[in-house]
Amino acid sequence: MAKAKVKMPEMKQALTDRRAQLETELGQLSNELRELGIDQGLEQGAAGNHLADDGSLVFEAERIGTVSDDLRDVLNQVNSALERMDEGTYGTCQRCNRPINRDRLEAFPYVAYCIECQTTLERENALLNGR
Repeated sequence: MAKAKVKMPEMKQALTDRRAQLETELGQLSNELRELGIDQGLEQGAAGNHLADDGSLVFEAERIGTVSDDLRDVLNQVNSALERMDEGTYGTCQRCNRPINRDRLEAFPYVAYCIECQTTLERENALLNGR
């Protein structure tokens, strides 16, 4: 089966742009988290805060942590896609070695698996996690 015709320069630029955007967003979230700590410190810790304020701070810190984890995951995928470009394996499923559909790559340029393998991996993951 022939490789999907992918416009590599455009895809590489899209991935590079996405990496820069993710790094900016991660920096902003890191600053938000730091500001939460500074704000809490200015109020002299939790001892002087209302219980609801403490809960809000914890909730916000957890939200930032969750979003940061998700962004780092996508950033890792973007970096892996750029590495695959350098290695000449970009656009090939990392599981079955078949070409990844061009439309899929254009929608999600960082994917490593064809839709069939991605579906299989998600099912296996769900079974392992008891979903």
